[in-house]
Amino acid sequence: MPTRAIIELANTCNLDCPMCRVGQHGVNFNRVMPLATFRRIADEFFSDFTEVRLNGLGESTLIPDFDRYLDILASYPINVELITNGTGPERLYRRMVDSGATLLFSWDAATPELFATLRRPAALHDVRAIVQSVASHAAAAGRSQLLHLLFTLLPANIHELAAVVALAADMGIPTLVVNVAKLPDDQWMERRADDCLQAFTDADDAATRCGVRLFLPDTFAQRAVSLPSASPTAATRCDRPWREIVIRWDLDVQVCNMFNPYTYGNLSRAPLRSIWEGAFADAFRQNFKGPACHPYCRGCAYIGDVYARKQG
Repeated sequence: MPTRAIIELANTCNLDCPMCRVGQHGVNFNRVMPLATFRRIADEFFSDFTEVRLNGLGESTLIPDFDRYLDILASYPINVELITNGTGPERLYRRMVDSGATLLFSWDAATPELFATLRRPAALHDVRAIVQSVASHAAAAGRSQLLHLLFTLLPANIHELAAVVALAADMGIPTLVVNVAKLPDDQWMERRADDCLQAFTDADDAATRCGVRLFLPDTFAQRAVSLPSASPTAATRCDRPWREIVIRWDLDVQVCNMFNPYTYGNLSRAPLRSIWEGAFADAFRQNFKGPACHPYCRGCAYIGDVYARKQG
């Protein structure tokens, strides 16, 4: 059975980011996992999990009774993570810090203009005020290590990566993790490889100057990234199909936290164990590193074990 679960509580968002577009039609609370369903999942499966990440194609903190979901999580001895766009109520973030949860704030730009384009209609000043206040709260509690920025590399923001490293330091966020966007144009990385590798070098230098722990992919567009901040990606080695699952808001069970669309099954039709050990999951694993590997997995830049790397 998996030991880690990514649970999508909300498949709706208050932002319309161009690389996602889940929020293009506004917030729709009909696309939220009901509290009763989440409680049933917890009762049935959380004893098997060591980690639960609240993450998906949407913003969990929009849910009006999100506190009640946190109450359920608090009753289990598991590590909790949240990926958020940073627009949620500050008190929720503070509560999660106080409980020892890890928070990853999605942050893709350093200038107000690009931030507004990539995180529309959010304003950098407003989101920064929330995140910086949470960082101050975490620092006062001696828990700054729980906070991270998650930067999704896109053609539009390559040149701002180093500035986001400096911004993380200014806000009191000690860690920045770089993810690479999967776009319909899958050749963009090859075309912009030189620009991206230079941006990685500049960001690595900035991280050294600012004292930020930076995680860069160790390969990009099939080229090695030989920098102190480079870490092994799933393209180098990946154990996610044997360790984790994604439970979508509609109970589809999928492969991994990078939201590979391949589906093992649905919890409304079969129990988790039979899905995890079923033919669709087995076929995915059997073909994982071979010529029939799912195309979504090729060149994956997911960086695992971020929290395991020692400080310093």
